[in-house]
Amino acid sequence: MARRPHTPLTYRPALDGLRALAVLGVLVFHLWPNAARGGWLGVDLFFVLSGYLITTLLVREYVQRGGIDLRGFWLARARRLMPTLVVVLLAVLVMATFWTLPSRRYAVSLDVLSTLAYVANWHFISGDEAYFASNGTPSPLRHAWSLAIEEQYYLLFPLLLLALTRFLTRRRHLAFWLLALAAASALWMAHLYVPGVDPTRVYYGTDTRAFELLIGAAAGAWIGPSQWGHARPAPWLLWLERLAWPALFALVIAMLTFDESSSGLFRGGLVAFCVVALVPILAAASPHPNSFQHVLSFEWLRRLGLISYALYLWHWPLHVYLAPERLGLDAAWAGVVQAVAALVLATATYRFVEQPVRRGGVRALWPRSPAPRRLAPIAAAAAALVVAGGALALPHVSGGGSDLEAGSGGGELTYAMKTYTPGEDVKAILVGNSIPHSLFANFPQTRFPDLQLTESASFGCTTFAGQESSGGQPVPSLSKCDQFHDDWYYGLAGRDTMLYFLPQNLLNDYAVDGRMLRAGSAEHDAFVRSSLDGVAQKAKQQNIAHPYLVDLSCHRVPTIGTDPTVVATIDTAKVEHLNDVAKGWARSNGVTLIDQFGFLCPGGQYHGRINGVNLYADGLHFTSESGPIFWNWLAPQIQQHGDGSGASSTSSSSASSTSGR
Repeated sequence: MARRPHTPLTYRPALDGLRALAVLGVLVFHLWPNAARGGWLGVDLFFVLSGYLITTLLVREYVQRGGIDLRGFWLARARRLMPTLVVVLLAVLVMATFWTLPSRRYAVSLDVLSTLAYVANWHFISGDEAYFASNGTPSPLRHAWSLAIEEQYYLLFPLLLLALTRFLTRRRHLAFWLLALAAASALWMAHLYVPGVDPTRVYYGTDTRAFELLIGAAAGAWIGPSQWGHARPAPWLLWLERLAWPALFALVIAMLTFDESSSGLFRGGLVAFCVVALVPILAAASPHPNSFQHVLSFEWLRRLGLISYALYLWHWPLHVYLAPERLGLDAAWAGVVQAVAALVLATATYRFVEQPVRRGGVRALWPRSPAPRRLAPIAAAAAALVVAGGALALPHVSGGGSDLEAGSGGGELTYAMKTYTPGEDVKAILVGNSIPHSLFANFPQTRFPDLQLTESASFGCTTFAGQESSGGQPVPSLSKCDQFHDDWYYGLAGRDTMLYFLPQNLLNDYAVDGRMLRAGSAEHDAFVRSSLDGVAQKAKQQNIAHPYLVDLSCHRVPTIGTDPTVVATIDTAKVEHLNDVAKGWARSNGVTLIDQFGFLCPGGQYHGRINGVNLYADGLHFTSESGPIFWNWLAPQIQQHGDGSGASSTSSSSASSTSGR
């Protein structure tokens, strides 16, 4: 018996209007974040809409046919999603080849592979790709987390639906169980969420976001097409249509005003958002024409909704690679260029790739080809293999990268490498964030056999308490930072030497005991000194004989938007002030200061290259080539153990600089 083709739902232009509003929210949030602090909620609207439509489709098929054609459903989803994704991933690989440094290509390679396998959300959870972090150079595929959750839903939900229908015969019972599962997911999110801590885990997790799809699914199970009525709208539907405009207005206000730190958002607030989202979704899906549908069916909204998937895929890689620094524009105008480029590419992809494949399969891309239809799956598999092969090859491609990504402008340093003579064994530990970690990772042990090195370092974390603030808003801390704050000094046991790297976090304001301490103020300076006092006390408790304090270097970090944290990091005047405070503290406490700033920033100027190689991988972190050079300067100072005078331990052979182009 021949397999009957998968039948789509009746087209509702108003639903594309909702898709347009959802993708506009996401775009504005990413390109002009100050204009829509909660624009990321557009993804939540997408989730509820997908849950409703997919469940409606599957339930209708089950009622009409007595089962669900899983193969047909999955093939239809693949036709809908894969072609555009493959094109965008290939484009990302090309852009990464030319605009990403070799040191970052491995990370991009993993991002591409995890996106292709639809597990990007868990990949980012296991790494440090915080969704709401805006400093530095993010993954060009950070937005793929939502695609992963959707695809996981498409794969697993039909199986769940078939399992439930074995025991449930009424649609309202099915809806009840779907709501019960949604409640479990929402409660799990509330349990895992910690206020003031980076919400990336609960934001990316399939388990914590499932309730949004399941809320839509419950509505699809209970209020599918067979429940709408035919001749005239039911009274409940009339009320639904009347409430559609206030509900949509509430959603728009939320996307304009809420942010990730809004009280209660991850403890029931998103549930409320999704329930409210059901009202305009159901009004737009109604078979009975109404004024709400008429407005949302405006042609420009409808067309934007049609390309919303491609637009979502294109906008973020373009945002990353067409950064304001690369375009030579301020952030606002760069956002305009990124938006226009995304619209053009999304339109082209929709017209020449997405629609042909959706209607005629992969073979439709070559309409005059005599190739038999059975070759279409082979072509699809080949396209996926090309992407996977390109991702695996990316880390091994020579050349590429750019001065922007490397932060390699501002001239070049020349440092005369010294012959190193090993002395007595030194058991040293590096303490701090990702910068000392990059030094630890690029430590040439064979050149310095007398240095027995360990680290106590964590990305973005500090050793002291206090609520970091940026731009008047609290900066959420990563969930692991609380543990690092409590445990960092355990690694000091058995060490005789500690190198404490001054953290960039201290360039920002801090809220302490209900008071806002402005960076550069006398109160903030006192906070810096007290924080260093705490470090010194822990070091003394762990019998550290030789504590060192390493000051901040100057940086030129590629920025995404206008994040104040990034602005502070590249503000050399702020860096010099903080270093002066640290230097005074070291002098008063008999701690040897290692003047990293004086070595790498002669004349107070940023330099991105040293001895012909890039100094930084991304404006902050040492590379495999620059790390050994820095260690050649640093290792002799550690070997000396300091004299306890607190004098600045600037190397006698400092680097010299030449001006760059």
